Amino acid sequence: MIALSFPDIRLTTAKLFVQDDFDSFLVSEISLTTLCTFQIDGRIAADYFNSDEFAALPDQDLVSWKLLRPFLYQLIRGNRLPGQFRIVFRLAGYNVEKFLKQTGLPYSPADIGGLFMNLRYADKRLSCYTGTSLNVFDLSKNLDREWDRMVQSFLHQRQIPFEME
Repeated sequence: MIALSFPDIRLTTAKLFVQDDFDSFLVSEISLTTLCTFQIDGRIAADYFNSDEFAALPDQDLVSWKLLRPFLYQLIRGNRLPGQFRIVFRLAGYNVEKFLKQTGLPYSPADIGGLFMNLRYADKRLSCYTGTSLNVFDLSKNLDREWDRMVQSFLHQRQIPFEME
């Protein structure tokens, strides 16, 4: 696990809420405070979709940021940032497979409980915390190290400046 901070909050939140930089991630949960606090559980309500729409979703358990982002943008748009927000992103299953192939780690996708990126805005600071979950017992920290590197690479590729905390 690593902790990162974003010195350019305006740029980072624009990439988060306006642009598509984070659209490939799934959303586990969100807490957002504007005029009140909104709590969002990222689990998909399957009954909301028709069968074709549901089949087209990249993951049938959690909603993608791409689908949720426009709703959140409507909640926060204006001249000021929310009082606070916390977004727990999870790497989608198809990207977990790509990640494992790229890194050469000895896990199957079923071994991975989740690869997480937690964004938190509070007290006029925006931070990111990485996290991993394994479904198998392993004392090595190889998965953590590779995921931390992947998150940093993701941010570099999208030209989002960050600092190690």
